[in-house]
Amino acid sequence: MCRTERAVINSEIGQIEIASQEGDMIYNSRFARRALLGLLSSVLSFVATATPTENVRDGKEPVPEADGVIPQKIVHRTAPPMGSTINPFGKAPPSASMGYQPPAGGTSPNAYPIQYYGGPVMASLSKVVLIWYGNWNQSNKTDTPTGQQIIRNAIYGLGYDAGMQSSYGSYTDYSGLTTGANGIGGFGQYTQSVAGGVTRVASTTILECTQPSSSIYGGKTLSDSTVQSLVKAAAKSSCSGGTPDASAVYLVLSSSDIRESSGFLTKYCGWHTYTTMSTPSGSAAIKYGFIGNPSKSIGSCTYQTTSSPNNNPGVDAMVSVIAHELDETVTDPELNAWYNAQGSENGDMCAWTFGSSQTLLSNGSYYNVTLPVPTTPVVQGNYSGQYLIQRALAVNNSACYVNANPIIQ
Repeated sequence: MCRTERAVINSEIGQIEIASQEGDMIYNSRFARRALLGLLSSVLSFVATATPTENVRDGKEPVPEADGVIPQKIVHRTAPPMGSTINPFGKAPPSASMGYQPPAGGTSPNAYPIQYYGGPVMASLSKVVLIWYGNWNQSNKTDTPTGQQIIRNAIYGLGYDAGMQSSYGSYTDYSGLTTGANGIGGFGQYTQSVAGGVTRVASTTILECTQPSSSIYGGKTLSDSTVQSLVKAAAKSSCSGGTPDASAVYLVLSSSDIRESSGFLTKYCGWHTYTTMSTPSGSAAIKYGFIGNPSKSIGSCTYQTTSSPNNNPGVDAMVSVIAHELDETVTDPELNAWYNAQGSENGDMCAWTFGSSQTLLSNGSYYNVTLPVPTTPVVQGNYSGQYLIQRALAVNNSACYVNANPIIQ
């Protein structure tokens, strides 16, 4: 039955009187206020729970909130369970067991094609700055100087593209998927409306900064905020050239004993964003990312948990995530350039798929690309340049490929 109610506030006794056709009920204002506050608290709690803590594209400067989280960062989600299939709509139900071979992924164009939203891309990439955080000189067979060299080699190799092939020889051209250098593969470029397009995913110029775990940055628990602080300190340090560089990419690489409190290993394997810093030519967007060694929960960030192409599953897992983050950083550096209607960047649209051209090694692991290695590595060793790297997206058809030369999906 519908009823008519009226509320009158009695200012003298501080009570709310509600008169209805069913009778009169008197509520003390203290209880009314308490109920109202409880309702408000519940609403605010729901809003806080529903508000995402990453992948926010609101056009605002990416700055940490009170809890140290930066909402304006694009995360690389953790791996689906082995045996799952992946499609443009996200994780599908587990299919028949695929053994230990990582999923190849589909060859059709993505259901939600990548689009250009008007922001800048990185038309040039001067250097990649590696910020080693934590202890990279352990006896755990992963956080080691050799592990660091595996990462250096990968970034060096990713810095080559098809236009450089004659200077190196034969190798699989991962970078060309993004650049379409010299028209090889016919994939085109991730361009911008002003001028120019992406020319490379990484750089063969690599600078390094080392920071043992410190209370200044949260000790063994980093946050988005302290990652940003690390980048800002490194960008102004002599280890990276002494001047913040808008054409560089800064990567914070943490050892396996380091946490990242906003969700490393539970929600993501890495992320990228930017921050504004002063440079000699004015303020500029400094691009950076975080990738941790996932060895403490290795299955969260790789399918090869017991063996890998370079006999270091944790570091080899990092390489795949690094390639993913570099590819996304150069094509969507300020979170307003290339992504699709679902907000996914080109790496996200191919995440956790490795193509049909996987080679089984004698140690039981697989690789899908061979990249050039430095002729004079910092840590000497017999490095193959073989890696298992997640596929990248071609801009002309929103399909995923392993490399551009030869063309392999």
